[in-house]
Amino acid sequence: MTSAAQSVRAFRKKMRRVSGLGVLLPLAVICLLLALTTDTFLTYNNIMQVLRQTAIYAIMATGMTFVIMTGGIDLGQGSYLAFCCVITGLIINATGNIWLAMPVGVLCGAAIGFVNGVIVAYVRIPAFIVTLGAMFVVRGFTLWMTNSAMVAVKHQAFRVIGQGFTFGIPNPVYIFILVGLIGQLVLSKTATGRYVLAIGSNEETARLSGVHIEWNKIKVFMISGACVGIAAIVYLSRLSAAQPVAGQGYEMESVAAAVIGGTSITGGEGSIIGSLIGAVVVAVIRNGLVLLGVQSFFTQIVVGAIIVIAVGLDITRTRLAARRLD
Repeated sequence: MTSAAQSVRAFRKKMRRVSGLGVLLPLAVICLLLALTTDTFLTYNNIMQVLRQTAIYAIMATGMTFVIMTGGIDLGQGSYLAFCCVITGLIINATGNIWLAMPVGVLCGAAIGFVNGVIVAYVRIPAFIVTLGAMFVVRGFTLWMTNSAMVAVKHQAFRVIGQGFTFGIPNPVYIFILVGLIGQLVLSKTATGRYVLAIGSNEETARLSGVHIEWNKIKVFMISGACVGIAAIVYLSRLSAAQPVAGQGYEMESVAAAVIGGTSITGGEGSIIGSLIGAVVVAVIRNGLVLLGVQSFFTQIVVGAIIVIAVGLDITRTRLAARRLD
């Protein structure tokens, strides 16, 4: 590796660290502003509510981060969430066995990811198109399967997952932290993580280096689907009902959390920990707008603007790195 290339690599690593953990600074600023402008933001109940809301976004963003780091995207996550919720709820109602229902729900998400990954890897259809199609197919199948009706779940033990507290902290918080830590370990300490980074940085170079591109692309989509399955369990447990229209727009929250946390939309860079912090940022902004009395539709405008700004900053970082290389 040339000295110029080493310099660029060090620069990109530094920028990735700033954009990942560096998001703590703007998060602190947002929290300070909300604390000064509202009376309830720093109350215990509100903070616990924000953390509980963060869980769904954070778990989904963990899977989304893997996909984006390979240069892809998974636009169907919201639809998968509804499908996994319905499947899990139906099994619980039919058998009363949550230890059967929960793994099946996660496996269903992974199975959808497997199908998406196979099409992306072997048929060579762009991930954007494949997952956009999957979003409509899975949503339509979920609506057909339930006849557009809600599936209520009245299992007391199951509710503890999404509604219970341990040491004063909502159980979903422990779940999203555990999922995030496992994701970070996979990304930073395993061959799969190295291959994901290599594919996102330069797919052809990775292929020439002996990386099995197709299988690793399938794996990241399976990880994304499995994370959605876990998020579906938390979501269903929290609401005690599976809505076939659940999760609409959640994929955009997931993308926002990832890019805010420093994941490059072009692939090859990212951090699961950064994505978790990005999910907290998204949840705090949503909560803050509600406390400030802002109309709900404006929240969508803010989230969309955040995505555009985050991607713009990512492109700027890439251009700066390219100039240093030149």
